Parts: sequence; structure tokens; C-alpha cells
Amino acid sequence: MSQKKIKIIQIITSLNIGGAEKLLLNLVKSLDKEKYEVKVVTVVSGGALVNDFEKSDISVKVFNKKSKLGLGVIWKICMYLKKENPQIVHTHLFGGDTWGRIAAILARVPLIISTEHNTNVDEGISKRLVKKFLSFFTAKIVAVSETVKAYSVLKDHISKKKIEVILNGVNLDKFLSISQKEFGDPPIIGIVGRLEEQKGHKYLFEALNLLKVIPWTLWIIGEGSRRAELERLAKNLDLRERVMFLGVRDNIPEILDKMDIFVLPSLWEGLSLALVEAAASAKPIVASKIGGIEEIVENEKTGLLIEPKNVKSLTDGLERILLGEEDALKMGCSARAYVKDNFDIKKMVKKYEEAYNKLLVYKHIEI
Repeated sequence: MSQKKIKIIQIITSLNIGGAEKLLLNLVKSLDKEKYEVKVVTVVSGGALVNDFEKSDISVKVFNKKSKLGLGVIWKICMYLKKENPQIVHTHLFGGDTWGRIAAILARVPLIISTEHNTNVDEGISKRLVKKFLSFFTAKIVAVSETVKAYSVLKDHISKKKIEVILNGVNLDKFLSISQKEFGDPPIIGIVGRLEEQKGHKYLFEALNLLKVIPWTLWIIGEGSRRAELERLAKNLDLRERVMFLGVRDNIPEILDKMDIFVLPSLWEGLSLALVEAAASAKPIVASKIGGIEEIVENEKTGLLIEPKNVKSLTDGLERILLGEEDALKMGCSARAYVKDNFDIKKMVKKYEEAYNKLLVYKHIEI
């Protein structure tokens, strides 16, 4: 092989703020710039993170899929790929995976890789058939957790041999410096995530409604289609003065530093970056016993696991943390140690680089 850089085009649905989008940002910023030339393409729209990519000297090409079938955007991305002539196309999320992979196939890109970021229990049979069909043209599918791998095999009928697990990583330097402190008065409970059904905010509100006699304040970080509905629920439960909707924030380390407890009552989860960041910040955690959460939180050791959609279980977990500060802080300390050993961005990037290089050699692709 010659010493030319390996060109990789990363294709994603959009660059709105979310776990997959943040992971992609961390990945492309951290790849070895001596070996890889990386550009990013969006299929549907831009988003708040476009500036973060461009500030890191990562080129972003925004396409705007206008029709449901997206034939026009497939053609445009195909032409773009032919012009760029990458060795690798790496796709993310359903929009990026579908229209991105079809365009890459038509452009005859030598190597197509996809990352599966979630368990996607809300996907119907048609999406699953599309994913199964496109897997035949995909050299490698990366699952962000063992849970996601098992789900892809069971529900999408993807071959086990085609899937490799690479755990999500975060830049731990931003979080490990956060010092543990005693709970504030009142303690601040925080949740970071999109305001969508998946994250289980309504169960959190109902649980906190049963804990009104205990002092607490809730910070909700994120935006989504359920915001108005959640604001109404907070008002109806007479929680509005204790619940703060803080919207999307780009200073998550500072936000976590001020929080005392982190909660994530998700209904399904691949592997939550927000949860990894909270654990790295040594926050006591209460989270659903589901999916990739169990690969971060060991019950009674690095946090408390509660039954999803179970208000009583969530209420009991929060009450135990709120009233048992000493044990809670010990769990936060254990969570930090576990994340430090397993979820460092450097380890994640190294595994992606190894996957790229092995596939290039295996496919005899010239650089």
C-alpha cells in the first residue's frame, strides 16, 4: 500500500444534538489525521452540531431529503461519492444507513460500514426488512453494545459474523475532574436526553409526584416533540416550581458538576452516552434495568437499576438515593472507576481504526 490517506465519508441522518451525533463528532475529531481524511454528509438536514464539526476542520455536506422515498437525495449523494471517491463509507442512524448505503452501493464505494446505535424497538417490519437487505452490501456492522448486537441478530436477522461490538466512548478528561460533593439543599436530580417517549420522562414525573415531601429539584436537559406535553404534566401534578426545563446545553460537564443525582428511566436504550458521562462524573445513578444500561450500571454497586415503566420501582430507587447519601456517593465513585476502565474515547477510536484497516486489507483495497 502507498502512504496516501484513507478517505472516509461518514453519512448520518442529521446533526441535531443526540448520542449518535455526539459519538460521530468524537470519532471524527479523534481519528488519526495522518492516516485518515474524513468528511461528513447529512441526508435529511443540518443541525446544531454542524458548527462543532466545522470548528474541528471537518467538512460537512448537508443534503435535504425532500420526499419520503428520497430518490433525489440518493442520486445527489451518489454523485457526491463518485466525485470524492472514498475507500470507505461509514453510515449512522436509519436515514444515514438507508439512503447513505444505497448511494454508496450505486457509487460503487469499495467498503461500506454501518454503526447500529440503538435497539430501536419502535421500528416496524418494513424498516427491519430494509436493514436486512442492505446488510448484504455492508462489510461490517458495528454495534455500540452487546445488547445492540443481540437485538440486531434477533430482530433484524443480521448475521452474527457481520457484527462487531465497539463500546461507545467519551472524552473522559472532561468529566473525571468533577469532584464528588455532598448533596445540595435541595438535591438536584438531572436527566439528559431527547424529550421523546424512549427516555421515560413521564414515569419520572409520576415518581417524583410521590416524593413531594422530600426536598429535590429536577433539571431536564434536552429538547424534543414531547416538551409541551411534559410541561402540561408537570403543571397538572403541581411540580412546575420544582421542575426546570433547561433545553439543549453544550456545557454538559458543567451541568453534571452541579447535579447531585442522575436519572435515566428509559424504555429502551442501546448504550447511553449521557449515562456514561454521568458515571464518569461520579454521579449516583438511578436507571432502567434495560438494554445497554446494564452494561454500565451494576445494581447496588455502580447505581440502582429500576424496572422500566414502573413508577413504584422508580420512586423507591429515587427515595433510597435521596435519603441514603453516603451509600449513593460510594456508588457514584464505583461508577467512575468502571467507566474509566471501559469507556475511554481513545479505546473506542483505536478499535474503529483497527476495524477500518482490517477490512481494507481483507478486501484488498488499494489506498
